[in-house]
Amino acid sequence: MDNKPSKSPVRETTNEARQGPLGRPVLNVLIVALLLALVAWGAAELYGERVDNAAGVGDSGSAEQSAPPAAPSTDQPVTNTPAAPNSTPQTGSGGDTQTKNPAPAN
Repeated sequence: MDNKPSKSPVRETTNEARQGPLGRPVLNVLIVALLLALVAWGAAELYGERVDNAAGVGDSGSAEQSAPPAAPSTDQPVTNTPAAPNSTPQTGSGGDTQTKNPAPAN
């Protein structure tokens, strides 16, 4: 290749000027990347389920949680036991409720 500057600009078509052709190679790369992402997602799901089950966190369809409470026996009177006096009330979201009012704004 000679290092002399050319006197006239090079004329190329838009297809010749592209860095790489579109079409099948690009489609193949996109499909392979999508498949690899799905495989990684599936592996993460399986790992997460295994960790949850090992930690004792069962799914909502387990026999322990889905069994209805046993009906009380009819030969003994039913008594309600009061809650412990130091139990913390909880909100519907499972967190503790606010026990004191916030300071008023000045």
